[in-house]
Amino acid sequence: MPFTRLARAELLLFVLLIAHTVDHAVNQPARELPAGSGLVGIAGFVLVAVAILFALGRGRLAAPAGLLAGAGTVLGFLLVHLPGAGPLADPYPDFDPNLLSWLLVAAPIAAAAAVAFIAATELRRPEAQTAT
Repeated sequence: MPFTRLARAELLLFVLLIAHTVDHAVNQPARELPAGSGLVGIAGFVLVAVAILFALGRGRLAAPAGLLAGAGTVLGFLLVHLPGAGPLADPYPDFDPNLLSWLLVAAPIAAAAAVAFIAATELRRPEAQTAT
């Protein structure tokens, strides 16, 4: 059975999260990251992985889980990497990242937005509203 559009988007997001994590480890300059930032990253991976499992199982929770995973990932990336405010902030402008690092921030944000959009679209389908 082929993957659903939501499952494909979530799998792509998961791969991009891995690439982003590898970028932190091998491409970015060594710096002290905020305490707890690793837990936020792990929580994001878990959230997306659970959403993938629901999507692969084609269960009724696939779309809500996808919406939560997509929107949560967008929000998490924006709050942690862009403004530089808060206890978990790792603002990219503070360490002059290269193009690859910026791409590996932008790509997961775009993929997560796509996941949220696809999930929201599926939630609005009539059969999703009548399913129990």
